[in-house]
Amino acid sequence: MKKQKTKFVLAEATLDEVNRQLKINAFIIALLVVILSRNIMIFIRESSFFYGFLIAVMFLLLFLIIKGRRLLKTRKQALVK
Repeated sequence: MKKQKTKFVLAEATLDEVNRQLKINAFIIALLVVILSRNIMIFIRESSFFYGFLIAVMFLLLFLIIKGRRLLKTRKQALVK
C-alpha cells in the first residue's frame, strides 16, 4: 500500500518539519516582497485602482504569512528546549 501524504500539523511537527516550513515560509515572503515592490512601481506609474487593490491584498497576505512565521518560530523554540 502507498502511504498517504499527511498535512502539516504544527502541534505534531518535528524539528525537521518546522525547519522545512520556515525555509518555505522565507522563500514565500521574499517572493511576495518582490512582486509587491513591482506592483507598487506599476501603481505609481499608472495610478490604477486594480494595482492599488492588489497591493492592499498583498500587504494583508504578507501580514498573515509573517504572523504564521512567528508561530513556527515559537514552536521551534519549544522543540529545542
